[in-house]
Amino acid sequence: MRLPLFARLLRLGVHHVVLSNSSSIVIANKESFLIDENGTISLGRLQGSRPMALCVAEGKAFYGEYRANSQRSPVSVFGLDLKEKSWKPVWTFRGVRHIHGVYYDPYKESFWVTTGDSNTESAIWRTDDHFNSLEKVIGGSQQVRAVQLLFTSDHVYFGSDAPSEPNHIYRMDRSGEDLQLLASVGGSVFYGCKLSGSLFFSTAVEPSDTNISREAEVWHSPDGKSWDKIAAFQKDWLSMKYFQYGQVLFPSIIGEEGTVLYFTPFATNVHGKTVSFEL
Repeated sequence: MRLPLFARLLRLGVHHVVLSNSSSIVIANKESFLIDENGTISLGRLQGSRPMALCVAEGKAFYGEYRANSQRSPVSVFGLDLKEKSWKPVWTFRGVRHIHGVYYDPYKESFWVTTGDSNTESAIWRTDDHFNSLEKVIGGSQQVRAVQLLFTSDHVYFGSDAPSEPNHIYRMDRSGEDLQLLASVGGSVFYGCKLSGSLFFSTAVEPSDTNISREAEVWHSPDGKSWDKIAAFQKDWLSMKYFQYGQVLFPSIIGEEGTVLYFTPFATNVHGKTVSFEL
């Protein structure tokens, strides 16, 4: 990590840090670690490449297997019991390319999963019984090819991850029947977070004939209805293929309380610098 360009080229570094009571789960260089009052314990190598999201809730942690997978071999959601300290598959998908993320809905105490990439593979899933069963809530198009999910008491929010189509921010009820388009954005939506009732999403700069913006955008809503672009960062001059897409990364927020959001542009003209936004 002392050589930033080398780290970007080889996809090295710390990718996720999530706090859980008195311990932390860390994913770095395709390996996972538990840090607590006893020190640092390696939890072993992860399946696939670095996951796009890490979910920690109810004393457990989950990640989805993410890799190129052109052959469409089975991919799994892996769960970690913080007492047992080992990852085990809790659900296996067949017929999807990869898993974008696992997310916890604190209002219904349920877990949600996003998958991609083709129309038939793109879906948002929900389990109410800790992965003993999994229900497809919505799917079948690039507009519901989602990565990040955000939750309020009444709605689930996401942005589309569609390189070949215009992208938008949506919300739906938990049945998936009432889907509402809220805002048009300049690129695929990879990341988001919620802080003190405010919702945030960011877009990525990636190769696309449709989404031609060279700016990674940050979008904010104070109420879930009105959305404004509050920041934009120009993609740097380095190759997207070798040195990664332009993105904006958010912290993993537990408790969702605060008055200032800190976020980090990546592979942009202000790469790796912390930016603050006051609510």
